[in-house]
Amino acid sequence: KMLIDRTRFAISTEETRYYLNGIYLHAGQNNEVQVLRAVATDGHRLARVEMPLPEGAAAMPSVIVPRKAVVEMARLLDEEDETLSLQLGSNHLKVTKGGITLTTKLVDGQFPDYEKVVPKDASRVLSGDRDTLKQGFQRASILSNEKYRGVRLAISPDSLMIQANNPEQEEAEETVPVQFSGDQLEIGFNVSYLLDVLSVIDSDQVQMSVSDANSSALLEAVDDNNAVYVVMPMRL
Repeated sequence: KMLIDRTRFAISTEETRYYLNGIYLHAGQNNEVQVLRAVATDGHRLARVEMPLPEGAAAMPSVIVPRKAVVEMARLLDEEDETLSLQLGSNHLKVTKGGITLTTKLVDGQFPDYEKVVPKDASRVLSGDRDTLKQGFQRASILSNEKYRGVRLAISPDSLMIQANNPEQEEAEETVPVQFSGDQLEIGFNVSYLLDVLSVIDSDQVQMSVSDANSSALLEAVDDNNAVYVVMPMRL
């Protein structure tokens, strides 16, 4: 449930790249620890979340669970806490919980090498209170362009200024307290993508790491390295 809840928002709805229309589930390693990893991306943002490898999953094939099946699995998991059994074949997944069985065909495609888009050397780090940041983005987003949803972030050592405007010449400006290491920076993002990430991070403190105004941002909880999110910048 945690893997699904924290990644499903980033599943692509674009039918031409059908291999992005689901959650990529596979076994992997993080600092010598074996993990089960869920990844979703639509090409503009990426969610990667992991948990300790469950019993029986060590030899599992890497699979793409389609969006509709993800929605049904989330419904199954919303109910009482029971053990979930997943059985993987070459092109099907069977999920069993109590007396309920869900069988789905898997997405037949190659998921891209997502590690290439996760920033490795983002040297400028902003940290702040999750709720404060979320509320600031929500207020500024009211006057963002309805189609592009762009906001400009002006980041300085102790504050983040969020600026938005729209074709009606209306403007919004919000300033929230943050800690920031690095030179002052201005960078643009789709505010909906930032709000989606802040809605699923389960921590009071979050951090955003960037290299420059043209680089993707890496967002994560300050006290949890099991989930990372990548959001591409916008030109404003």
